[in-house]
Amino acid sequence: MKYLPPNRKGTRLAAALALTAAASLTLAACGGGGNAGSPEAQGSASGGGGEKIAVTLITKTSTNPFFITMQKGAEEAGKANNVSITTAAGKEDGDEATQIQAIEAATARGDEGILITPATDGVNPAIQSARDAGLYVIALDTPPNPPDVVDITFATDNFKAGELIGKWAAAQMNGQKANIAMLDLFNDKVATVDYNRDQGFLTGMGIDVKDKTKNGD
Repeated sequence: MKYLPPNRKGTRLAAALALTAAASLTLAACGGGGNAGSPEAQGSASGGGGEKIAVTLITKTSTNPFFITMQKGAEEAGKANNVSITTAAGKEDGDEATQIQAIEAATARGDEGILITPATDGVNPAIQSARDAGLYVIALDTPPNPPDVVDITFATDNFKAGELIGKWAAAQMNGQKANIAMLDLFNDKVATVDYNRDQGFLTGMGIDVKDKTKNGD
């Protein structure tokens, strides 16, 4: 059982509800589905007795239009639901150091939770430290590896997405020989979106990938 300091136990459930609602509203703003204006979502986001919940949203970058929309959606949802939103982002794709600093800052500040699009698996230890301190952590857009590094994940099934694309490509090829080039974000870091899309695509093409989490096996 995880130990929670006494002053955090009473707010963890409220933080979980606030974070879950904020995550849903944020992804809805990005076109991820859901109804941002639903009374159910808005009602579940506020803390008990009008207490404001402090949450940090950490995205991969602050320049990608998707993440800009995510930040804007979170800030608007926060204002509407009595949630104080602090935003942070990596300087570029794969910037683990800046995300780790933001996680540590949220913990030191006493936030109740974190919403994060993890850059790579390199941020996992910092996430675990935040959870050990009592913060509720939700991953958005990019599932972490392993999944239980966070409390909840709201994300696309990237393997399934790649598999569907692979099946479509195979149908277009109609039995012709295919030359496949795998172009990934990094060659020195592990990003789940990379191997899930890659291995899903190859599976959809009818290729046995053996290990779904290892590119090029």
